[in-house]
Amino acid sequence: MKKITLKEGVIMPEIRCSVANCSYWGQGNFCQASSIIVQTEAYEYSNDNDQKIENAVLDGDLTSSAAHSGETCCHTFLPKY
Repeated sequence: MKKITLKEGVIMPEIRCSVANCSYWGQGNFCQASSIIVQTEAYEYSNDNDQKIENAVLDGDLTSSAAHSGETCCHTFLPKY
């Protein structure tokens, strides 16, 4: 897997994303975020707020399963506008 170096000097795997209205979207469909959070779609529609989900993911307290990529969503998304 190819790795890229971000402005902060952080090296991470190449992440491709086509969501052009995200603040982290970069030319050539490269994600410019220093880290990403991905959850199953089930958590996207739960009553929990994003911060609670993010904290659980970062603390390692939350795991989930997906059958295919369509059941996942990126919680790192931050709209440009």
